[in-house]
Amino acid sequence: MGNYYYPWIDACRVLQLLGSVMLRSKSPGLSALLPLLAVAGLSFLGSSWSFTMQTIGMLTGVSYVSGIDYYRGINERIAKLLPNGHIMAKNSDMVIVSVDCDEYVRLLTAKDSEGVQDYLANGVAKLHRAGVDFLVIASNTAHICVGLVRERFPDLPVLHIADCTAAAARGAGPVGLLGTEPTMRDGSWLKERLALHGVEVVVPPAEEDRQRCYKIICDELSFDKFTDESRRFFAEMARKLHGEWGGSGGVILGCTEIELLLRPGDVPEVPLFRSAELHMDAAARVQAGQVSLESFMPSEKAAPA
Repeated sequence: MGNYYYPWIDACRVLQLLGSVMLRSKSPGLSALLPLLAVAGLSFLGSSWSFTMQTIGMLTGVSYVSGIDYYRGINERIAKLLPNGHIMAKNSDMVIVSVDCDEYVRLLTAKDSEGVQDYLANGVAKLHRAGVDFLVIASNTAHICVGLVRERFPDLPVLHIADCTAAAARGAGPVGLLGTEPTMRDGSWLKERLALHGVEVVVPPAEEDRQRCYKIICDELSFDKFTDESRRFFAEMARKLHGEWGGSGGVILGCTEIELLLRPGDVPEVPLFRSAELHMDAAARVQAGQVSLESFMPSEKAAPA
């Protein structure tokens, strides 16, 4: 973890506002307070409190494309959330472990649930040994390993992507879910977690559509390839989910690569819940000390032990 200094920015802004009011005032009494206010302002500007930035452990590689997006996105957010350092904007304190997407997809395709969980948890073990403060998995489907991760590393908090997505989708009504074939077909690691927040999901009913989604993700999006044809297909899926298939509340883009292809402007009539963007927002805010990781979790009664 790195130690940084976070000035009392809000207090300084209040002092600045009071000074502005006094300068505009014709009252001699108020004007006489200006020197004292200047001293107080300088004192506040020179004051600081020690802020310990938490270290994010990011598991990625599934795919590397979303991992790059996460790394950039979290750092850009941290630069905005924290004041500048001595010379430039702050970076996120982060440890990254990247696994082999081919091996991961091979295990998923073979429906080897135990194998894929173990494979991913072995990657998390490296982050745990590095002493990270909380875990961010840069993939919806890879959250399949969260149960095993909690068993093996009970002292490692997990910022679950479903919790972050639910914070935006809660109360919207039934929502559609677009993702990998395993996530749409089963997806208990995602759907059940969303359900704990009261979020009900529907998926494309035809296996053919779910398989095409998966093929595009594996063959194109995971290699940074984005085509208009695939964009039109996902836009059609989003419209149908929002309409005839019952996702009246909007559509969750439940694969971190899909939202790099399908943008809100492509389907302006469909509310999109962009899971990766929501996850990155939450990770940066937790790391910056603005919110607690626990604030994203389901209620105590609903949360898993």
